[in-house]
Amino acid sequence: MLLRYLSAAALALQSANAFKDASPFVLYSNSQLNAKDANVNIISAQSLQESVNHQIKGCPSDTYVFVSQPGVSANDLTLSKSTPHLRRRLSGKDDNVKSIFAAKNVVGEVDAMALVSTVSRECSTKTNTMNTLLLDGEKGEIPTQAYNAIHIRFPNLPTANDDRESALLQADSYLNSLLATLDSYTVLYAALNNIVPPQIQHPEQYEMDEPYPSNMHTDLKRDLNSHIARASNASNPQADLALFEKYQFLSPGIFMGGVVSILLFSILYVGISAIANLEVSYMAFSKEMGPAAQKKQQQQ
Repeated sequence: MLLRYLSAAALALQSANAFKDASPFVLYSNSQLNAKDANVNIISAQSLQESVNHQIKGCPSDTYVFVSQPGVSANDLTLSKSTPHLRRRLSGKDDNVKSIFAAKNVVGEVDAMALVSTVSRECSTKTNTMNTLLLDGEKGEIPTQAYNAIHIRFPNLPTANDDRESALLQADSYLNSLLATLDSYTVLYAALNNIVPPQIQHPEQYEMDEPYPSNMHTDLKRDLNSHIARASNASNPQADLALFEKYQFLSPGIFMGGVVSILLFSILYVGISAIANLEVSYMAFSKEMGPAAQKKQQQQ
């Protein structure tokens, strides 16, 4: 009997671990979609992608709202009291919502950009241009003009119960205020971690390769920022300045050279003056050849 209970507990634990990384996915619209199943317990990310492609075929709505809230669970969307507007729409109590598709456990990571590409492909034939807007859920901005696709990114849900309920309530209220301004919409609500803003194309700029590595000639670069090119008097703002304001006549190099030159010339002057002041007769260095010299030699 005990062995049977242990086996059942092991199977339950294995089933729980199999879907611990699963996340919910919700799609609802005030347009009539090609939805086959309203509620699904377990679905793979690939099957979910195919189902969404089938439901939004033909682009029945004017605006598609992609809501990304990492860390959201199925209990947050169905059992929590902090999402009253979302629960009202998913339970069918909102008369404006005509199509509902909810998956409690999506196994695998949902490719948000694949969903965006599908919407762009389906709606490109219906509209000439695809206007996309990226919104920060914390700021609570409401767009004033119409967009074909709106991407809303909320921060990760906190783990604390009170903070989590507050974040869910704020997100639900903001999303309800945004949908109140739209006439025809389809909402895709999930933990879309890989959603990114639309890329802005910039023209490529030509970058010239450096002939020498930058770390070899950093100290040898001249500071040209303080000198203005003297192309002409009309384009040169220094043309009307005074002479001593326009040019620098005493640089540090000239100053040091002048000090050293004065020191060397002083030493040279002292040496020449000492030699010039010697008072020795010319006969002091000549050899005596007279009688007195011969007498001295005999005495020696």
